[in-house]
Amino acid sequence: MVKLNVYGRGLSLRMAIMLTCQVAFVLFGYNQGVFSGIVGNQNFLALVHNPSSAVIGIIVGIYNLGCFAGTIVAFMTNDKLGFRRTMWFSMAWIMVGATVQTCAYSRTQLLVSRFVTGIGTGVMSTAVPVYQSELCDARKRGMYVCSQPLAVGVGIVLAYWFDYGMSFVDGPVNWRLPIACQLIFALVVILMVFGLPENPRWLFRRGRNEEGLRVLCDVYDRTIDDPKIVQDSQEIFKAIEMDNLRGEYRWSQLFKKDELHTGRRVLLAYGLQFMNQMGGVNIIVTYVTTVLEVNVGMGKQLSLLLGGVIQVIQAIGVSANWLWNFFVAMIGPTLIKDLQWKGYVIFMCLNLAFVPLIYFFYPETANMSLEQIDYLFTDNKRPQVFRLNSYDRNDEWKQPIVREDA
Repeated sequence: MVKLNVYGRGLSLRMAIMLTCQVAFVLFGYNQGVFSGIVGNQNFLALVHNPSSAVIGIIVGIYNLGCFAGTIVAFMTNDKLGFRRTMWFSMAWIMVGATVQTCAYSRTQLLVSRFVTGIGTGVMSTAVPVYQSELCDARKRGMYVCSQPLAVGVGIVLAYWFDYGMSFVDGPVNWRLPIACQLIFALVVILMVFGLPENPRWLFRRGRNEEGLRVLCDVYDRTIDDPKIVQDSQEIFKAIEMDNLRGEYRWSQLFKKDELHTGRRVLLAYGLQFMNQMGGVNIIVTYVTTVLEVNVGMGKQLSLLLGGVIQVIQAIGVSANWLWNFFVAMIGPTLIKDLQWKGYVIFMCLNLAFVPLIYFFYPETANMSLEQIDYLFTDNKRPQVFRLNSYDRNDEWKQPIVREDA
């Protein structure tokens, strides 16, 4: 597949990788926040026949349910496609869904198109963090990965302020144009991916070792025999070897104790997403203007204005993930109108309960390579280091001989 050499090597390439991932997550955040200023729009409500709070919750939340479906699609396709084609695949879903949303003239069209857009976002959101994690130095991975929720926050802020600006415009364009603008972000991501390398670990798994090694050399601007390149490639080969020895993974193994404690790791990851959503963040992301209007009694435009200000404040910590995101988005309108202040007590209690769970059950992974993180979940807790014993400088990269250090 053609790769345009527009970003160079080393730092410029790493910055291009980070910026592409950030733009993708700005799109993610924009889609999360854009409906906050739309759900109270009279022209929009007339289009969907002035539904009840529960139906509004489904119209908003079905996007997140689509994201959940997208993670299932990603499970079946991402490893076959690789990062670059996965990104183009996901952006195609988003662009189709966004186009139909923009042109929708019925509730059914809106529901289906939001679900389709969600599938694209779900696929994208599984690929981008992994790609960014695998193409950055272990010491900086935390900073890069944590910058992705910041990008989500930036997208939410842009959506809120755009909704606020369009509230001064009459007619259906005041909600159709904000939805349509997600197409700009998707197109930018498509174009930027043309200049990015493929995921090196994916290349190694496919037996394309020379290409994988070349990517590592380009990303870190080092030679083929540089110690870092040698060690990174050795660790990748060792991880692939362990995967091959374990054989094809089956869902039933989630309930069995294996060498890498896979079931525990899935449960910890799922628990983080549950805590993230049940802490109440999606009420602020999706419905803050409605909260200010219905529960606080502010006017429509002042609610939109303050909603934008609140999202600026929240920008560094806002993230949302899919199944529980759908649940919170769906119950949000009912919670705001019926439970009112008592609903926020529920979120307060949940947040307090999450503190000891994180402290006692989630290990620290700072400054560790992705392969070394595996050893946190094995009986041997000490990360192992591998060194090269033989190396062929021929044009074709061959799998090296690996020996474990004692």
